[in-house]
Amino acid sequence: MSAKATIAHEIVGHYEAYKAGRAFELYDVAPDAFKRNFALDEAQASIRVARFAPDLTSIERMTLLRDAITRLKSADLRIGDVKGELYIEER
Repeated sequence: MSAKATIAHEIVGHYEAYKAGRAFELYDVAPDAFKRNFALDEAQASIRVARFAPDLTSIERMTLLRDAITRLKSADLRIGDVKGELYIEER
């Protein structure tokens, strides 16, 4: 992933979701909850960046979407099952 996409992932993906109160809890949770929340938080960040970050190439956006799907798969989740839990409809 490019440096620009990585920085956008942290700012547009994680920081803006946190500021909106939509980050997933990663502390003081059971191991199963951590695995699920970590995958959701990372996938959410990558999808937000692919949709909303300015000045990314189509290849960077596709790489971010692929990252999101991979993160979800690692926790045995499917986008169709968790889409409603993700903060990906607005910036």
